[in-house]
Formats: sequence, structure tokens, C-alpha cells
Amino acid sequence: MLVASAAVVLIAGCKTAPPSKPAGGTAPQSQPQQPSSSPATKAAATKANLAIEKLRLAELFRGTPVLFVLQPDGSLRVDVPLHFSFDTGKAVVKPPLAAVLDRIAAGQLHEATKVVIGAPNDPAAKGVALVGERAASVHDYLIAHGLADTRVAVSGPAAAAVVRIVVTDMPAP
Repeated sequence: MLVASAAVVLIAGCKTAPPSKPAGGTAPQSQPQQPSSSPATKAAATKANLAIEKLRLAELFRGTPVLFVLQPDGSLRVDVPLHFSFDTGKAVVKPPLAAVLDRIAAGQLHEATKVVIGAPNDPAAKGVALVGERAASVHDYLIAHGLADTRVAVSGPAAAAVVRIVVTDMPAP
């Protein structure tokens, strides 16, 4: 009992008193420093965020053929092999590509980035229209998962048999 009483007294003695108010009655409020928001600062922050995103995604997809590369300009390139992206002659997103797109959409939802999509042709189908349909399918998937239409663009066909997604900082308005 004596030990418990001593502990209560000790704990009560550790309490700090509230700060005293100046004679005017209210304490002066300090304004937090606003971080610099220059375009160069924003671009550097975006590049740092993309480097972190690359590490996060690479860890999530370790052991898969999905490739995550931080490019010299600071953008993040994601390559998903055609076999895991679309069925032959089709433009419907397959579940492995959907898993990658889900993570990209969620990770970039509140970032100042732009996503550029390059879809491959299908060597077996040999249809130029299929490239556009596949790119539109990926575009629509990302929009449906929260990215603004103004942040998702379609480039020309991917050079290799991969769906290529490049995440880069948004150009200044």
C-alpha cells in the first residue's frame, strides 16, 4: 500500500504545469514556416517520392517478371510482360497487370505525377488498332481507380513486348 501511494505521488509530481499566459491574457501564436514551393523543390520532392515508390513496388512484386526502374530523369518506369498483361488479340486487362495498376493508382493518387502508358502490339494479332485499344484499356483502368484523366496519357506503342508505364512529375502549369 505504501509503495502504491508513493508511486501515485511520484507520478503526480512528474506532471508539468501548463504554460503561463502573458499579462495580455493570451499566448502569442507562432505561425508555422511554410516550405518552399518552387517548381525545383516540388520536382525534387516528386523524384524522391518516386524513388521510394520504386522500392515499395519492387518489394511487393519481388519474384515476378515485373520490372521497376528509376530512370536518369527521376521518372519511374514499370514494364509488365505482355503475357501477364493481355490475352492474345485482346485488350482486356489481365489480373497480374491489374495488380500492378492497382498499386500504381493507389500510390500516386495524391502525388503531383503524370502516368504515361505505352501498350504493345500483339505479334500474333498484328493489328495496329489493338495497340490503341490496349492503351485505352489501361488508361480507363487507372481512371476508374481514382487518377484524374488529365494525369494519365497514352504514348505510342511500347518498343518491347511489355506494357510500359512511366510515372513522372507533372509539368508546371
